[in-house]
Amino acid sequence: MKLLPAPGPKRLLAFSWFVKTIGSGLYLPTSTLYFTRVAGFGVRDVALGLTAAGLVSLAGSVPLGGLADRFGPRRVYTVLLATQFLTLTWLVLVRSFPWFLCAITVFLLAEQGSTAARGALVATVGEGAERVRFRAYLRVVTNIGITVGAGLAALAIQSGTTTAYTVLLLGTAATYVGAAVPLRRLPADVPTGATAPRSHPLRVFRDGRYVLVTFACGVLSLHGPMLSFALPLWIVGHTTAPPLVVAALVVVNTVMVIFLQTRASRDAEDNATAARLCRWAGLVLFAACCVIVPTGYLPPWSAVALLVLFVVLLTAGELWTSAGSFGLSFALAPEGAHGQYQGFFALGRGFATAAAPGLLTVLCLGSGPGWLVLGLCFACVGALTPLIVKS
Repeated sequence: MKLLPAPGPKRLLAFSWFVKTIGSGLYLPTSTLYFTRVAGFGVRDVALGLTAAGLVSLAGSVPLGGLADRFGPRRVYTVLLATQFLTLTWLVLVRSFPWFLCAITVFLLAEQGSTAARGALVATVGEGAERVRFRAYLRVVTNIGITVGAGLAALAIQSGTTTAYTVLLLGTAATYVGAAVPLRRLPADVPTGATAPRSHPLRVFRDGRYVLVTFACGVLSLHGPMLSFALPLWIVGHTTAPPLVVAALVVVNTVMVIFLQTRASRDAEDNATAARLCRWAGLVLFAACCVIVPTGYLPPWSAVALLVLFVVLLTAGELWTSAGSFGLSFALAPEGAHGQYQGFFALGRGFATAAAPGLLTVLCLGSGPGWLVLGLCFACVGALTPLIVKS
């Protein structure tokens, strides 16, 4: 795909997506620091609030996706962006834990609903291969936007002042308004149910194949927490590699995704091809888990070399998982129900992300062989995906 989509709905949506992900890049590295250093909450309180709010937000994914089907994804997505702007602005003023819990729950609930509405919105700007290619392009946009946002956030973290953190949080809130502006120029006739019969609001729960595919892709999506959570702790606590290598490996991952995601998603609109991509993802993630085990016993630069290979394999698994997920999540969803189906599909990754810290701590950060158990899980789930799709 070209650097920019052709003028029209795709370019507008891509620009909105870019602004939104800059906000994510600003928020992710600094929000916890703001809540603890500026708002004055304890680390345990913040952890409890974020965990509780995150679990509640998962319950809203399918209902909010259903609203996108009923009222149109553009309208619902705009309302959710406005909700995030208001709640994040409110969080700047919050100093009591009950109000913090309330505000962060609404914020994360709107974020979960936004995922479903955005997925439904993507479904309105193309069909088949075009839809999958555009979703892959948007994932590249996501990586660029988060990188830009995180770079700007680093300035506030380096400063460490109350003013810097406050300006950063307000700047993050402003990105939600910025993301909503291009949506006004999208065509008005965007409801996914406009040309299809309205579906039952819980139809997706009766679709056994989609449920199993969601589970499989959710398991494979553990590649994300492996990079962001398990790898840094493994490097620092179990290897002789210098800690600085953590940042370098994240750069390797980001660059590979930016340049290879669109190519990796080629032909993923076909169900059989998408399922095979998930199978390949499981295999290379298994290989990555095998490669990282010896790094706990090697001298520094030998460990670094294997860690680089680990991240290359992990990123290949990420690319194929994303491509297969894009294809299957759209192709297996009936027209008129993309909102609730995309909302349900997001639950797979949501539950995996919620379970990842505990799961990866037990399996991977206690001893090397645990990586192999995780790798076998990846390989088995990947191998089963084509069988699920054929069922």
